[in-house]
Amino acid sequence: MDSGTRMLIQMAGARRFNRWMADTLAPYVSGDVLEAGAGIGNLTQFLFRPGHRYVAAELEPEHLEELRRRLQPHPGLSIAQCDLLNGNDLAPYRDQMDTVVCLNVLEHIQDDAIALENLRSCLRCGGRAVILVPQGPEAFGSLDRVLQHCRRYTQAELAGKIFAARLRLDRLIEFNRITYPGWVLNSRNLRRQTLSSLQLRLFDLLVPLSRRVDGFLSWPSTSLI
Repeated sequence: MDSGTRMLIQMAGARRFNRWMADTLAPYVSGDVLEAGAGIGNLTQFLFRPGHRYVAAELEPEHLEELRRRLQPHPGLSIAQCDLLNGNDLAPYRDQMDTVVCLNVLEHIQDDAIALENLRSCLRCGGRAVILVPQGPEAFGSLDRVLQHCRRYTQAELAGKIFAARLRLDRLIEFNRITYPGWVLNSRNLRRQTLSSLQLRLFDLLVPLSRRVDGFLSWPSTSLI
């Protein structure tokens, strides 16, 4: 099992955090949905709503196997193998989707501009792309390297790439400030190769408090939506 899969499994246990993220995203997710890079379904389980088409697309075979084990069968939910850099893989969804969801995926892709163009091609006229990426090049460290991140984004970089893909930026949300100092400590200062299970459990227990105070914190957020 690779390090990325291990961390996804760790994050599957952080249900309060996953619910917080899903609640933040849900107002922007509607109609027929393509979730590009669904991983093992940590957010899929919260974002999928019966009554509409929902495609959970993933490239890694190990993740696809876990997706099928955890989420099928659900009427309206399909699971597909898909490479965001391969336009042919996305051809069945071209001009078909009301929402494209892409969470913690673009940072893994060297040519993220092509991935964004391919995602835009899947949207119907008036559709919406919901994109989440890690923020802060200055926070890039050992955990990013273990996760095979190519970059952490600035707001200006993300906005520029969105515009270049012929998308309009409707809203930019700074999400999850509470963990930014911990990420810098673990990844930059301590140079850890994995997240501490104890740290993750404690953080997840404190999510109800974190949700209340996050918007009042003065330092950068860990993620941009």
